[in-house]
Amino acid sequence: MNKKLLYGFILSSIVLIGKSQTSRFYPNDVFDAFNIFGDNSNNTSGTARYIGMGGSMGALGGDLSAVETNPAGLGIFRNSVANISMSVLSNKNKATMGNGVNSNTDTNFNIPGAGVALALGDESDMFKVNVGVNFSYQRVDNDVNFSRNTQLNYLYPNKDKVDQMYEMVNYDQYTNGYKSKMKFSLATNYMDRLYFGIGLDWHYLNIDRNSEYGHRNTMDGEYMRFNEQLTPYSQEANGFGLNVGVIGKITPEIRLGAAYHSPIWWSDMEDYRWIYGYNDKGQFVKDYVYYDHYKNVSPGKLVLSGAFASNIMDDDNSLAFNFDFINYFNKDMEFKGDVDYRLNNNFVNDYVRNSQEYRAGIEYRFKELKLRAGYAYASSPVKNNSIAGIWDTDANPVYVKNYLVGEKNKLSFGAGYDIGQFFVDLGYQYMKTDYRTTLSGDFYTMDGSNLTISLDKPYFGKVNNIQNNFILTLGMRF
Repeated sequence: MNKKLLYGFILSSIVLIGKSQTSRFYPNDVFDAFNIFGDNSNNTSGTARYIGMGGSMGALGGDLSAVETNPAGLGIFRNSVANISMSVLSNKNKATMGNGVNSNTDTNFNIPGAGVALALGDESDMFKVNVGVNFSYQRVDNDVNFSRNTQLNYLYPNKDKVDQMYEMVNYDQYTNGYKSKMKFSLATNYMDRLYFGIGLDWHYLNIDRNSEYGHRNTMDGEYMRFNEQLTPYSQEANGFGLNVGVIGKITPEIRLGAAYHSPIWWSDMEDYRWIYGYNDKGQFVKDYVYYDHYKNVSPGKLVLSGAFASNIMDDDNSLAFNFDFINYFNKDMEFKGDVDYRLNNNFVNDYVRNSQEYRAGIEYRFKELKLRAGYAYASSPVKNNSIAGIWDTDANPVYVKNYLVGEKNKLSFGAGYDIGQFFVDLGYQYMKTDYRTTLSGDFYTMDGSNLTISLDKPYFGKVNNIQNNFILTLGMRF
């Protein structure tokens, strides 16, 4: 069968399936848009100091990762600094659907930041300019594996085409890949009282994703494995964003800051997906299809910050506190390109709202020793009571909160020590979120068996996600 005809046939089928669903979108794409493409509250990148203070340094500045929050913070550097951060991230998912419970953990090594800030000009200059560059690399591996669920059973034809009872054995949603960002920043310092900054960000993303379902014959134990329509798939994309910010010293101890981050405009997206279907003769056909017309717009954000920084008794003791309020403009999210990909805009229009994040951090310094702590909370960008479906309590339609993206709570601690012009920082971050995902759609084996699961009333599973992030930063002032 001609590939273009095959593509057109299956694409039309996907559109019809999407319109027949209550949700009228493709959950995998929406999940990726929020949790991978977005540069939002799920980010675990940053220096150990930044993470140790809960990511709350928008008005304090003076840190390469604080520049990610407000580029004006680059102007606060009085000395040039170079540092590199390394982290180990443990990502644990506990997945529950019906009476099935399963836990699994991924552990990855990341480079949450490597960069340099150049403080130009003399201390006596009324007007100074600083420049900075920072690179980060972050794994996005995530495995959500729902185990055997005896409450989900149904009649299905066995290998002899005789209907027998099958039950769910597993449903695995797996992502493997990474994203990276290169940031160039420029900031000015006017009389050490007023700071302006601008940053330009270049993003790169490379992921592989699969949704796999398995059921077993309760009589003879026959196991069948299915791939969800349009999986496995691979995506590669480049993105660009910019941000501007200002920080002002109200008094020598009190600072206020504001920054705006544009959406991330993703383009040059290369997408390879398996598609399955039947031709006009009833023959099963499958192919690995290349898409090249996708584009994605991730949310922008507004950051408002306040900070207090002062010596307590003398130059050997100091205390700093920072608070950030972040508003994510999630309604700016947009899926562009082929008609099947644009279906996801239905989800944005119907269910997405702006979300907020609150971050607070404190740092105490005694001579060369620094101690830090922080906390952050982010609300869900998805409206509560929004997605109709069935499961966990009964077989009637129910409504859920935290669909695909849940509220996030983050607690962090850190310590640092100066050794002459060198410094070493350690940070720890604990992040917890609960969210719901769905089991629905068309599933196929590679030899043509087909299973449709609850298109009108998708089954829900609950995911409890816990991340433990350990960061080491080594740096030098010069």
